[in-house]
Amino acid sequence: MGNNNSSSKHKSKKIEFYKEIDNKPMDLEVEKELKYYIPNNYEDIDRLHMFHFFQRYLFQGNYSSPIEEGLMRGKCKVLDIGCGPGTWLLDLANKYEKSIFYGLDNNSVHPNEIKPSNLNFVKADMFDGLPFPDGKFDFVQDPMSFIIKADQWNFIISEMIRYKL
Repeated sequence: MGNNNSSSKHKSKKIEFYKEIDNKPMDLEVEKELKYYIPNNYEDIDRLHMFHFFQRYLFQGNYSSPIEEGLMRGKCKVLDIGCGPGTWLLDLANKYEKSIFYGLDNNSVHPNEIKPSNLNFVKADMFDGLPFPDGKFDFVQDPMSFIIKADQWNFIISEMIRYKL
């Protein structure tokens, strides 16, 4: 590894550790120390798509919240934190064309060009705060809550509830 910088070694150990667990090449962006370990290669993105459709079938819908009327009426604003490839958002944006959807993720694994016009993706890290003004969203979901550590919950929840009207 040529570089004896301890933080560089630390990053490499984390990536190598994950490769050992998963036993396949990873496409990780290493610009700063990793806060969590979610792969973003094609096989894992396909798995996320499949998981969305499994959940939709299992729960007989895309959400368990009284937002149907708002989505149908239109101009309902929805945020998906940790949206990954955006499968949930694509599903909803196609069904509720009058509402507006936003996906936030620190990896750009979502479609950039081929997407409904009422769907927007933002590359940002939820742990740095959500880059939207207070009161912007009618509904916020975070399917990635399993990556939130105990000492991060208060911050993330406070960010999410700023959007409830």
